[in-house]
Amino acid sequence: MYSTRFKNISTAIRPLALVIAGLLVGGCGGGTMFALKDAGHQIKPTSVSVITGGSEEADLKLAEYLTKELKERTTLQVVEQSDVSKAIPSYPLTIKSVEERDGEVAWVDPSEKPKLDKIQTKLKTNYMFVIWSKGLTKTTTCSNQGGCTNTYSTNVYGNMLEYPAGKIVSHTAFNKRNSDSFLQLFRPKGYYVDELLKNSAEDIVDEFIKVTNTGKKK
Repeated sequence: MYSTRFKNISTAIRPLALVIAGLLVGGCGGGTMFALKDAGHQIKPTSVSVITGGSEEADLKLAEYLTKELKERTTLQVVEQSDVSKAIPSYPLTIKSVEERDGEVAWVDPSEKPKLDKIQTKLKTNYMFVIWSKGLTKTTTCSNQGGCTNTYSTNVYGNMLEYPAGKIVSHTAFNKRNSDSFLQLFRPKGYYVDELLKNSAEDIVDEFIKVTNTGKKK
């Protein structure tokens, strides 16, 4: 499903024991899950829509998982991805970004604001979360005994805009990765990439709830 988007970037020697032991190794290369641009800004528990920043399948999957997490775990009213798709005929779409400090942060390119404003008039939410999955890669490492494992990695970026002003109020920028195991033989194709994107969305909402205090009461 995702294989045409991957780059096989390396093959190296690795002990077979590590391949067998790693049932599912998840990890984050560091970065920002969710942070307000202005630490004193208050996010209102109103409404939010998630839109893709890229038009690849991984971008759409990430947007779907983030929508699901926000809907299930926060008090915000969340627009379903099916409704986003109906409102935007060309969806998923590409939103240009400007990266700073060697990819430590990314912002929506100012030239894209008219496009986003037009989308917001259709979705009618107080917040719009633009999310990107960039540089999705698969790296294969093998032992001299013949066992191999694959590591999947993606760079996740995001901005949340607040309306009616359309002002960027947050940023997200981190690397996420996980590895498969001998169980890959029994997993459906694309399982580990789906898990990578799902876990990325969970991490974002974990921090989103801490920062905005919009988590549902248990």
